[in-house]
Amino acid sequence: MHYDLDFKIKVIAYYRQGHTGHATAEKFNLDSKLVQKWVKQYQSGGIDAIKPQTSKAYYSGEFKHEVITTMLTQGLSQLEVALRYNISSPALISHWHKAYRLHGMSGLITKPKGRAAMTKPFITSKPDDEKTLAELKRENEYLRAEVAYLKKLDALLKAEEQAGKKQGSSKH
Repeated sequence: MHYDLDFKIKVIAYYRQGHTGHATAEKFNLDSKLVQKWVKQYQSGGIDAIKPQTSKAYYSGEFKHEVITTMLTQGLSQLEVALRYNISSPALISHWHKAYRLHGMSGLITKPKGRAAMTKPFITSKPDDEKTLAELKRENEYLRAEVAYLKKLDALLKAEEQAGKKQGSSKH
């Protein structure tokens, strides 16, 4: 669940009035670990550290490597490193650490999501007699695929048309 900035400030203010983390959590019906997290974030980075994220943060491979190196060399916990680098979720550091152990630096580089964009067809604007054999083969392969696609589309449209005629004749 996401909490707005005003709510977080109220929780932190109540805690700073001298109430325990447990009492604060009870008053606001929260998990005491969440209260402690907000208080630590606020202490380390002020208001900016507790502001809800407006967009998904992007971390470079170099940044992830620096975070993991700091954690390992200084013997810090994931929470301590998350607070130091203003990372919203300490669990993210665990994920990066595992990827680094398994794949090294390449495990820290963000892979593009989804399918790759369609490439341009292999048809060049050169006249046919100037194309290489490889270019002609690629173009031929592309054109065969296009014809097969159009045949399937035509068959599908005819089948839908036939189904529509059959449905229409049974109503009379």
